[in-house]
Amino acid sequence: MNSPLVALTPSWYPNPPEHHQVFGRWRYALNQTYASLTDRIGIVQIALLPTSRYPDRLLQMLDLLILTGGGDPDPDLYGQTNTGCISFSRERPLWEMDLYRRARELHVPILGICLGLQLITVAEGVPLIQDLPSATREVLDHHGTPLDPKVHPVRINTGSFLYSVLGDEAVVSSFHHQAAVSVPPGYHLTASSSDGVIEAIESDDGEVVAVQWHPERDFTGPILIDALLAQSVRDEDI
Repeated sequence: MNSPLVALTPSWYPNPPEHHQVFGRWRYALNQTYASLTDRIGIVQIALLPTSRYPDRLLQMLDLLILTGGGDPDPDLYGQTNTGCISFSRERPLWEMDLYRRARELHVPILGICLGLQLITVAEGVPLIQDLPSATREVLDHHGTPLDPKVHPVRINTGSFLYSVLGDEAVVSSFHHQAAVSVPPGYHLTASSSDGVIEAIESDDGEVVAVQWHPERDFTGPILIDALLAQSVRDEDI
């Protein structure tokens, strides 16, 4: 059996305007925690750089595509003006949503992490809560700081993929101030926090799992990767 091939999307950081001619407009990077998430015996990991709009040949080789975390997407992408976004961007979300749609067409298994979940919901026509602390309802602190993310429990729904690998509750590492307004069509809710924030969704066809927390920073990451790749192998054998 070939080694599983896992691709991760990088974060985009703008180069200073005076550097554009030499280095281009963007530089791409991944935190080491993402690399460590898939740095396991028998797994081949790659960063999927945005050099092609639809890299079909590569997508068809993948056992798992991971849409990683990042900053806020431009609210115009879901038909709203800015009422709480922080340093929002447009280029990465547009590219990554196109990548997501093409991966879905090719039936590539997907794991969405934080921004990954949010871009999936936006791509499927669902807007975001732009700033949870400003929402009218009382909410947990889901944000914290980069060096001190919040840790809180999530309730996991019986019968879901997440339930089969994590049980009915998990304490997760959380670093976000936005969230999906609702579950997109073709998906179902699989985890939520005590304040009702959507913490995980799964596609009805079982090909996509997306979590609002950061599994690369807590115990859930290795469990999810192992289970998703095992499921991908089983599906290929059918």
